[in-house]
Amino acid sequence: MDIEKAEKAIKGAWIAGVISGSITLLVAVLALVGVRIFNFSAWTFIDVALVFGLAYGIYRKNRVCAVIMFVYFVISKIYMMFTVGGLAGLPLAILFSYFFFQGIRGTFAYHKLKGSTPSPTVKASNAE
Repeated sequence: MDIEKAEKAIKGAWIAGVISGSITLLVAVLALVGVRIFNFSAWTFIDVALVFGLAYGIYRKNRVCAVIMFVYFVISKIYMMFTVGGLAGLPLAILFSYFFFQGIRGTFAYHKLKGSTPSPTVKASNAE
């Protein structure tokens, strides 16, 4: 993976995070006004804040945020499947998981490639 592909993967992951967070925010607001969708409640705003925070971390090319986003998303979808039942959202969950996994690959490749690029050295001059 070159630097351009790494940056593209990172961009895809943080955009997927913003979309996921926005969908969750919409569901949380609906839960606040009394519309019951699955098991969502006002506590879902914690999830929204976490997802947006992790998306921002991925935007900043943070490897830890990319890994946490992927793991958190997969675990939360597995939990939802067991508590709500059914596989209705599985194709969309697989799509988001793909982008979050690419975010992991992209952030690690980005830092590896940036670390291997020699930085310009500044030589001290003997101006005495």
